[in-house]
Amino acid sequence: MAALLGCGDELDIPRPRTDDNPILLWVGKTLDYPICPDGRLDYWDGWADVRTDPQYQNECGTCTCGLAACALPDRMLVHEAPLCAGEGIEIDLSGAANPSGHCVKLSSPVPGDAFAAVTLKSPTMATECKSSAQLALPPLSGTFARACPWTGEYESAFNGLVCIAPEDDGSCRPGFSARFEFQEKIRDARTCTPCACGAPVGGSCVADVLLFSDTSCSHMLYSGNGIGASEQACYVTYEDSPLAGVRVVFAQDEPGTCPPTTDVSLVDGTIESGEARTFCCSSADLMEVIHANADD
Repeated sequence: MAALLGCGDELDIPRPRTDDNPILLWVGKTLDYPICPDGRLDYWDGWADVRTDPQYQNECGTCTCGLAACALPDRMLVHEAPLCAGEGIEIDLSGAANPSGHCVKLSSPVPGDAFAAVTLKSPTMATECKSSAQLALPPLSGTFARACPWTGEYESAFNGLVCIAPEDDGSCRPGFSARFEFQEKIRDARTCTPCACGAPVGGSCVADVLLFSDTSCSHMLYSGNGIGASEQACYVTYEDSPLAGVRVVFAQDEPGTCPPTTDVSLVDGTIESGEARTFCCSSADLMEVIHANADD
């Protein structure tokens, strides 16, 4: 090629046919398609010999499960009767866990004469675990291509080849003898089979509920300690004081664990391709000569 370029005017530089629609063809080993020159969006994407890398054995990854988290009680009931009779007044504790242990101020304090007993709801453990694996499809290997409309001159920044269609007999004319064949890239229809988790086992969720006569949670009236996940306890209060603030904290916060019921997530589905298309291309070196001559 270096010798030919030294021949100057004797070099027969191939140019696209005037009756054809030449294109710029980028070819690479990854799916990192470049942007077409001038930002053209009427491109064509294809691939050849595309497949999943054998080393991944068509697996998305190993299935693992997260933890079954403990949750603090989200409400309590205040009763006027000493044995927790009646429906009681419901106190919303849903904000007590953010952050844990902060003082929940009652918007309307419960007066002392209506505050004889409380039903303390139990903490809970999540009934299921979510899969913690960040599953991803194994990468594809092959040869990838993007065909962009030719803008009339070679675009060296695009790092592609100028190509035309083959002759009627399927051959490539001299000067455009670099032959490529790709199938149209339709879509990667593969998915990862889902991971599943069994029921939670183990763990311990135990809460302490502290009751206060003031909204700053400074003067404690009562402490309900060691309330387990299976308990809903009635506690009698003897203080003739209003209930104005509540703190809820974990005495034990040990999440349960869930075993995965599926060990491995597998690749499901196929790679969808369209019709094949043949390109007859000239070398990038010759296209650079065309571009240089156009500037002279």
